[in-house]
Amino acid sequence: MELQTRSKQEKIRRYAVFFVALFIMSFGVSLVTRSLMGTSPISSVPYVLSLNTALSMGTYIIILNAVLIAAQLLMLGRDGIKENRVELLMQIPVTLLFGVFIDITMAILSSWHPEVYHLRFLSCVVGCLIMGLGIALEVVADVCMNSGEYVLRIASRKLNKEFGTLKIMFDLSLVLLALGCSWLIAGRIDGVREGTLIVAVLTGPVVRFLRPRLKFIDRWEEAPTERLSGREEAEATHYPVITIGREYGSGGHDIGERIAKELGIPFYDNAMMEMVAKESGYSEATVRDYDQRLPHSLLYELITEDYSLPVERSLSKKDALFVAQSRVIRRLASEGPCVIVGRCSDFVLRDNPCAVNIFFHASADYKAHRAVEYYGVATEKAARHVAESNAIRRDHYAYYTGKTWGEAKNYDAVFDTSSLPADAIVEAVKGIFNAVSRP
Repeated sequence: MELQTRSKQEKIRRYAVFFVALFIMSFGVSLVTRSLMGTSPISSVPYVLSLNTALSMGTYIIILNAVLIAAQLLMLGRDGIKENRVELLMQIPVTLLFGVFIDITMAILSSWHPEVYHLRFLSCVVGCLIMGLGIALEVVADVCMNSGEYVLRIASRKLNKEFGTLKIMFDLSLVLLALGCSWLIAGRIDGVREGTLIVAVLTGPVVRFLRPRLKFIDRWEEAPTERLSGREEAEATHYPVITIGREYGSGGHDIGERIAKELGIPFYDNAMMEMVAKESGYSEATVRDYDQRLPHSLLYELITEDYSLPVERSLSKKDALFVAQSRVIRRLASEGPCVIVGRCSDFVLRDNPCAVNIFFHASADYKAHRAVEYYGVATEKAARHVAESNAIRRDHYAYYTGKTWGEAKNYDAVFDTSSLPADAIVEAVKGIFNAVSRP
């Protein structure tokens, strides 16, 4: 939802959450810094300079962000500045306030100088957790972003490069600059240590874990008059839809297709590839490469993700495809009853009270046998192939939903296809669907 379309009450609430988030974030940064194990990559240069000059860390953070805003102006040009003037102007008070908060929180923690290493390590980790909470709240507020993230988003558009790649280069450059400044000014390395790496690795997972669990704040931010009751919403837009999550080799696709056929409703699985390609503007081959998987390791994605904004406005290719895919799923569900397989469809349609969410799993031997018989996988490689395929689906689901793939509480019904007859499963799901479909 764009800021200008929000009511006055919602804007006030979102800005209140944002300013609280900014203070929490600054407290986390300061606690990490006071652990004497380094600081976050973007704070490393201000911290090193504050150690060796009379100016405070908060002052240098304001100066650094002013430089980043100037870089944005140069990259955008006159037309771009005019188009993005609100975002640019908003960064000025945010930068000033964040710098002030850093100095305040550094002063609050001025007496905290842990001498034992394990206390330093614990302080660094706790500070990182607090910083992650602040960032997650900032995302939920969804009103502004910091200058570091914004300059990378502009550079990503201008250079047509992945946000994550630029983020790594940006953070590495700041750390190297901090090392250089420390060596040149003090003749030794200060302010950059293992804590800097801990922040880089841990922040993403913390934000990814917390974001879905702060939805109650998002609901509070919305003006009550803008919400429909569950009954009104269901009567207005929703049809009964079956979503199917399934382990690779469980036969979920075939059972889902049979359910759709017997109910006389559309079935969507691989056919969605073409729709997502048209929606996103990417080729169908690209959509297939990213379908229900992360392009790199989960750890890599958590380090490089654009976690300063909701996924709907991320510049990452994987996020853009997930958003396009979600739009396709919601559109299909709005057109009438249907069966949709995989692709986090249970999560995408979580606000549909008529959705029936099903999960299929099976024994390891059953899945390996199907991998050999139906997909042509070599017998000696079947067990490993099944495990790797399901790990990919599990990571993808966890990344975008914050939930555990296959956990029973996330679904309306879970079936073991290796121990239950397909006929019985089909009849059971049809029964649930028909019960939901009745007026």
